[in-house]
Amino acid sequence: MTEASIAMASSGREWALGLHRFVADHGGARVRVRVMHPEQALEEEFDVLVIDDITSFLSAHLVQQVQRRDRKVLGVFEEAAGEQRLRKLGVNAVMRADSDPEMFVATIVNLAAQLNVDEEFAELIADLHEDEPEPEESAAARIVAVAGAGGGVGATEVGVGIAADLSRRRLRVCLVDADDVAPSLAQRLDLPLHPNIRTAMDFLQHRNGSVADALHRHPGGFDVLPGLPNVRDWGDVRSGDAIDVISELAGTFDVVLVNISAMVEQSVSGPRGEGRFGVSRLVLGAADRVVLTSGPTPMAVGRVIEWLADTQRLIADLPLDVVVNRFEDGLFAKGEIEQEIREVIRPASLCFAPTDPKLAKAAWEGALAPASSFAKSIESVADQLTSARAPKTRRLRMRS
Repeated sequence: MTEASIAMASSGREWALGLHRFVADHGGARVRVRVMHPEQALEEEFDVLVIDDITSFLSAHLVQQVQRRDRKVLGVFEEAAGEQRLRKLGVNAVMRADSDPEMFVATIVNLAAQLNVDEEFAELIADLHEDEPEPEESAAARIVAVAGAGGGVGATEVGVGIAADLSRRRLRVCLVDADDVAPSLAQRLDLPLHPNIRTAMDFLQHRNGSVADALHRHPGGFDVLPGLPNVRDWGDVRSGDAIDVISELAGTFDVVLVNISAMVEQSVSGPRGEGRFGVSRLVLGAADRVVLTSGPTPMAVGRVIEWLADTQRLIADLPLDVVVNRFEDGLFAKGEIEQEIREVIRPASLCFAPTDPKLAKAAWEGALAPASSFAKSIESVADQLTSARAPKTRRLRMRS
């Protein structure tokens, strides 16, 4: 009989070392991979993910994604509150951290055995429905990550413009500030800093309120979830909780636009043992589509390529819409930039958004710019988000 393979989320608790030593000495299962980042849990091959209730990137979304890949999730807890959280997240089984290693292995083997039964049942169901037509996909991308390739390129303004355009199309839109480096959405739209994404995470985690209670209704017809009121609070935020908030919103709104930090590379761990830019990376992993904002220079295009290299494992199959913002350099420069982007990156769409005095004035007033040339250019991006989803064929092709 083949041993059950384990993906073990990085843990400082004693159970992790004890389980690793036990299976190395006695078998019954084997640790195939140590999971340091959430994308590893989705990319590696294994039977059971074993993860602490306090793991920073643990979320309902991650659990669902792992299970959709025909794998099981075993949650480990020390206190009753941890057990409750794990069950709410939908893990397949839970265990106390002080359980004997033999009990861990027995539970893991039992979960792995269920996979074989599930696969056989799935094959039977597939045979029964073989001739049925596939359901049509939603007309709009559900979660859209809005990022900038470098700071100061106007990604927040692009997100606001898309939200305003989609709301005019009678779509229910929520704009979320998940930028934990330079949150600015509340300031841009002249909204209160409280409640915010931290409030929404507390509501969801403690069940003492609704995520909807943390939203602000903008006169432009869309809802807004402001970001952290103080960027120094990033270390107290569990990125998995942020994703749970976004997933909750995706069940209510037609489109959830999530403004994330331009900093997305894997980095050193913070106070919770989580990478500094874990929220941005998890949002990209959860997104259906990505809107990436660039500056209007060759150097800025180079930053786009660097940004994509840092995120290739996360978004290699997602439709990518590139917005070249604050462009005013004429047809020749436009042709040069367009050729470079289309040859090297091959995005699903490419938009050139001009510098607009009306927009600058509106930003000072915390308002939307009426009938601006910028808003007109953003319509093409909104068209992409509301059309049938493009086939997942985009790849970053670096020039040799």
